[in-house]
Amino acid sequence: MRQLLLILLVGCSAPETNLNVNENSKVDSVIEHSQKNFVSADSVSRQSDSFINKKVIKAVDQITTLKQEVKTLKEENNVLKTKLDDPTDDSKPFQLLPVSGGKNHR
Repeated sequence: MRQLLLILLVGCSAPETNLNVNENSKVDSVIEHSQKNFVSADSVSRQSDSFINKKVIKAVDQITTLKQEVKTLKEENNVLKTKLDDPTDDSKPFQLLPVSGGKNHR
């Protein structure tokens, strides 16, 4: 009777073990897939951060260049203003044309 009970217990517990192993492998597969997704998401995040940093650096460089150009143009403008306003200047007078000079000035 004990042998029959032991065989019955071993026989009934064997499918449960296979089922647990099967479930464990499924859980392990899901965990592994999840870890791969995290690694992939981290990689994409780093690439997008790098791209954004490059864009920001480029924009800052352009702003710096434009500030320098504005400063230079203001200095040139001031030099021209002082030369135009100088009553003692005997050089050839400037002829100022309008910005939208029409068809004749294109």
